[in-house]
Amino acid sequence: MTQTELLDTPSGNAVVVALDHGLSLGSPEGFETPEETLDEVLRGEPDAVLIGPHFARHYQDRLREADVDVVLTADVVTWSTSPGRDHGQDLWTPAFDAEFLRELDPVGVKTVLVFGRDNNETFRRNVEYIGQLAEELRGTGVPLVVEPVMWGERVPGQLETDPEYVADAMRMGWEFGADILKAPYTGSVESFEPLVRNSPVPVMILGGPATDTTRAMLESVEGAMDAGARGLMIGRTIWKSENPARTVSALTKIVHEGASVEEVWEEPEAAAVPGGRES
Repeated sequence: MTQTELLDTPSGNAVVVALDHGLSLGSPEGFETPEETLDEVLRGEPDAVLIGPHFARHYQDRLREADVDVVLTADVVTWSTSPGRDHGQDLWTPAFDAEFLRELDPVGVKTVLVFGRDNNETFRRNVEYIGQLAEELRGTGVPLVVEPVMWGERVPGQLETDPEYVADAMRMGWEFGADILKAPYTGSVESFEPLVRNSPVPVMILGGPATDTTRAMLESVEGAMDAGARGLMIGRTIWKSENPARTVSALTKIVHEGASVEEVWEEPEAAAVPGGRES
């Protein structure tokens, strides 16, 4: 395994579908049947899926048969001690040992870096964990993917994709040890391009509050790719779409072939995806 196996594709980019939501949300709407959702996504032939390690363990036969790479989530963010409920709490914690994660042969290990918290001790532990995980993975060939997000109460929702906030968050992400950044798209090629250019590590984008429809998500991906991004790690807007396999196929053409949204998405838009925290 090389340090860049995740991006070792003919285009040098990757389509990664995030399916790690059960760690934080339990059994969210549209993902009640994990096997069926996974199969729908795999039919679209993504380059990789982002999943929890025990999800990978339980469905390893399906993943192996599909010949799809795996990025593993190393931590857990929940918003309540009640299962699957959002009570506005911040219960982030490291969850899985790096040695255990490596046993599952991932092409990446992902953790969040949450900005805007009221609890300074939680933020301190978050930063400490990223530094520790970066050292544990260094030299193993497994890149650390850091997802810098503005979820805390000190960062109003409208600033989650603000270019200045995102620039600072991305810089801190790789300064703390990220080999790949899973970053918010700032909404335009002009605002995102300098952030990508200034990053010494590859940048992939996550889903976000603006990508509440399939078409809007595809447009964000097209803009991010034009700005120099290396692909995406998006979940809810894909697996809640009317046809996840078709959505993944469209993303693949945008990410690997440079196709436009107009070329890959001509049918009428499906219903909007309900809001919520995205990954």
